Amino acid sequence: MAAFGLLLLLLLGAAVVAPVRPQRATQERLVLQHPHIEQLLQEEQDPPLPPDIPAAAGATAAPPARLNTLAGFPPPWPVAAAVTRHCRHPPGPPPTLQLPPTGFAHLRRQAAALDALRPRLGACCRHHAPLPCARRAWTEVLDDFCTDEFGVKTRQFHCCRRHDAARRRCFTQGPSGATAEAVAIVTARDPRAEPPFPPGEPTAANMANICGLRGLRPGPPGAGGPSGPRVRFRLRLERDYGRCCRNGSLACARDAWQKGLQRFCREESAVKTRQHRCCQPRGAPARSRCFAAAAPHPAYDRELHNVSLARLGPALLRTLCGPTRLFTKRRPVPELLGAVTATCCPLPPEEQSACAQEQLSQGIATLCDTSRDTWRDPQGCCSRGGPERRRCFDTTYLAQVTLGAAVAPPAPDHDE
Repeated sequence: MAAFGLLLLLLLGAAVVAPVRPQRATQERLVLQHPHIEQLLQEEQDPPLPPDIPAAAGATAAPPARLNTLAGFPPPWPVAAAVTRHCRHPPGPPPTLQLPPTGFAHLRRQAAALDALRPRLGACCRHHAPLPCARRAWTEVLDDFCTDEFGVKTRQFHCCRRHDAARRRCFTQGPSGATAEAVAIVTARDPRAEPPFPPGEPTAANMANICGLRGLRPGPPGAGGPSGPRVRFRLRLERDYGRCCRNGSLACARDAWQKGLQRFCREESAVKTRQHRCCQPRGAPARSRCFAAAAPHPAYDRELHNVSLARLGPALLRTLCGPTRLFTKRRPVPELLGAVTATCCPLPPEEQSACAQEQLSQGIATLCDTSRDTWRDPQGCCSRGGPERRRCFDTTYLAQVTLGAAVAPPAPDHDE
């Protein structure tokens, strides 16, 4: 009887306890649906900013999350009205930037770039040509900023991943550069430039071009662009070349080329189209020899060009204002070309040619007025007067300039 009573008590206890479980579950669901839970979770993922850090100018109304850009960065592209205003009414010292003792190194690099630009702009006010001076200072400071960005193992400022005029265009369209005064740099890769196929086999003779011109070869196709095994093979190969070029390894590049072609042939065989003739069943060595012989540019020199800077018409300026790499380092070519691209490429295309001729004339006059200890003028062009001086520069210094260019220059006999 006692055992029967104990059993009855246990059954009654279970009946009492059982209904409690769903009630507890209901309470837990109510807690998770608290009206502030989403805000708490958002703050946990994106912590609010520390105090005293200015937000980016012109930023959209967003929750106070991670800070990526300082107010005033990137600095606006110098235009005549702004430079004149700066020289007549120099701004006062900037407010002191207060950051936590650790972290936010990307903001410190932006602040350092702004601090480096201010005195250079002040010095340009004493220059005989303040506007070109200010634009050179702007370009050089931001290039130095990008060099510092790539010196750390963090994500770089997005404009730094571009080059030359494309980088300047990106910076002018930044938070503080997107003003009515800022002028976008008009440049793009040649839309007609389809990469040659197949790419040549890496050798000791072409390895320098594989690495040195890699950034000028066509990048990924845009939306609606071509796709397929060839495009995928090219993108994978360029990615692998980047890894090999960091080590300067020819064996690495050759292995990437051979493995890439093997994968390309496998992908070609998976689609119901005519395969490349070198993918027909054969041994790996014969297949590699076939692709190497079929390469239209085995030296990887399609982006390498010899041009004359004597006549800077619209077609050639389109090349110079795109991504380029100058290989002619003899003076005065780098100085003159740099002045032209920094000053003229941001202008509308119809104004670039006149600007380029003016910059060349000003640059030549400045070079000839400098001390011979700075530049000795081996061809003696500065000793000539009038038009003869310019013709001497055109024929002896500017006639044969070697550069890599993403946008092909016009033919030598092109009438601009």
